Amino acid sequence: MRKMALYLAFLAAAYALAPVKTAQAALIEAWVASFGSDSNPCTRSQPCATFVRALAQTSPGGEITCVDQGDFSTGNSLLISQAITIDCEGVQGRFNYDSGGTAISISAAPDEVVILRGLIVESHGFSAFGITFVSGAALHLEKCLIRGFNQVGGGWGLTVETEGANSASDVFVSDTVFENNGTASTGGGILVQPIGANIVTKAVLDRVETRNNFFGIKADGTATSGGGVINMTVRDSVSSGNRLNGIVGTGNTNGPAIVMMIDRSASSHNTAGFGVISDGPKTTIRLGGSSVAGNINGVGASNGGVLQSYGNNQINGNSNDGIAALTPIGLH
Repeated sequence: MRKMALYLAFLAAAYALAPVKTAQAALIEAWVASFGSDSNPCTRSQPCATFVRALAQTSPGGEITCVDQGDFSTGNSLLISQAITIDCEGVQGRFNYDSGGTAISISAAPDEVVILRGLIVESHGFSAFGITFVSGAALHLEKCLIRGFNQVGGGWGLTVETEGANSASDVFVSDTVFENNGTASTGGGILVQPIGANIVTKAVLDRVETRNNFFGIKADGTATSGGGVINMTVRDSVSSGNRLNGIVGTGNTNGPAIVMMIDRSASSHNTAGFGVISDGPKTTIRLGGSSVAGNINGVGASNGGVLQSYGNNQINGNSNDGIAALTPIGLH
């Protein structure tokens, strides 16, 4: 009888504790702070110290919020495999990463959305990639600064490497700066490069600056075969001071079609290559209301690429403006 009583008491205690453990491991909203500790449960009153700990405590679709400005990396990379919002707007949460490889990697399910807002993601030459988006329904990158990723063999601020046959993903980048990314011969600010067959990748860059990188903005269809499309819009954005091309779309016969609209944007003072270049037989770039100035080569088209102009651009002051590469199209 005494053993039974003790057993029932044990069960009662276990059931009483179970809801508490579940709540701690499945927060809808978690918090990090400069004064936090990873031994805390990541609540507002007891915040954590790192995004890694907070993510482990947050349920899919939840949100991680920064209480104040701080470095929430502590040297560990952040692997995101669920829908999540990380919001540090107003305080600029830092993620300093100097351990090689990728600082933030996103591999979410096809129906999951990841939102990163108000982050400074930074390396000091020891890491290759700032943010890598591999899979998920969409990535929203808002009001961020990505800089200093220039390790040999990589050196990209943002790479969109969507994988899996017949998949589709959206990328939205707004009010974000990419600077000092890339090595002496590769890398840069933003790379959209799907891997796999028949992938549809849509990217919208709005009020984005890419400056002092190797490449500025690059859509690359050469890493995949079997169709698909890269559909990119660059609007109200600036690509300047990069060491090679400011904005480039490059592909081949077997890869995806590349369709890019550049609207009310500028590609200027890039020290080599082109301000804007359309390369490859399935690449079409449309240019409207934009400025291309101060480059070695202003605009160009190569290997069957098409560069279309609405006739309302300012392409002047380059060593070679390249106007002959433009195909006029009308406003509709």
